[in-house]
Amino acid sequence: MPRSAGERYACEKCGSQIVYEKPCPCTEEGMEHSEICCGDQMKRVSEGQT
Repeated sequence: MPRSAGERYACEKCGSQIVYEKPCPCTEEGMEHSEICCGDQMKRVSEGQT
């Protein structure tokens, strides 16, 4: 699933966050993404949350 500009992911262990500044170009089905921090997949942060 492609990532859109502005999508935010947070690490539940240390609180670090990443934000996609521009859309991910991955459009092929089956291409997986992973945002890894502290050895675990980061969780997507909903709009309005920090």
